[in-house]
Amino acid sequence: MTIRFNSSQIVPGGTNPTMPHEKNAASSVLTTHGWLSHQPSRFQHLVIAKATLRRATANEYVYVTGDPPGGIFGLVAGTLAVSIAPGETGPHLVHLAAPGWWFGEGCFLTGMPRRISLQAVTDCTLVALSLPEMNRLVSEDAEAMRRFAQIAMLNIDLALLAVEDLLRPDASRRIAAVLWRGAGGQSDYRLPVTQAELRQIANTSRKETLGALKRLDELGVIRRSYASIEVLDARRLRRFADGDEPVGTG
Repeated sequence: MTIRFNSSQIVPGGTNPTMPHEKNAASSVLTTHGWLSHQPSRFQHLVIAKATLRRATANEYVYVTGDPPGGIFGLVAGTLAVSIAPGETGPHLVHLAAPGWWFGEGCFLTGMPRRISLQAVTDCTLVALSLPEMNRLVSEDAEAMRRFAQIAMLNIDLALLAVEDLLRPDASRRIAAVLWRGAGGQSDYRLPVTQAELRQIANTSRKETLGALKRLDELGVIRRSYASIEVLDARRLRRFADGDEPVGTG
């Protein structure tokens, strides 16, 4: 059964006394990490002002492949699982998204249905900017179209990096790359991921995954916990993934 958003998960503007505080908290995250952080302050303010806060509890879907066109979302808190089904098989888990990530721009740019599926791994807080609001911003400022298109370019860059990472022959480096991307390149970040999920995203065996996690733990760049991995040093983790640090002898 596919569990979706419902109207009770929308935090209505103007009727919720916590709205200003929650909007300020969302703004702080989204103007510090990801796409919106690279935009002019006036545009940041407009996006946050027009966006609606939404909740997704663990295991709920934001949307699935083939859903009708909709607006964009920005992840404020929690972790989302990204799955694809570009061929006749799937869905396949390919990424875990961290706060600051924006998605859904494809529908705005093409008018076509959703191309990926997004499911909450943990309870999540998001902001949603509807298609009408996006069109309104573009009608008032043509440059807004370029700004929204930048979301697509950032996601293409992320996809290309994932492809490059999967070409690495060493399983430990593939695992390191998955963890780095899942943490959004942030240190001191706890990523809710199981070994089975890591194996799927990194295309590794159980033995390879266990060995990789042991090596990374010994290097001091991660700390293993039940159903989660804490990224302690994102910079060194990325260097390891890129082959700039030794694999180790563990």
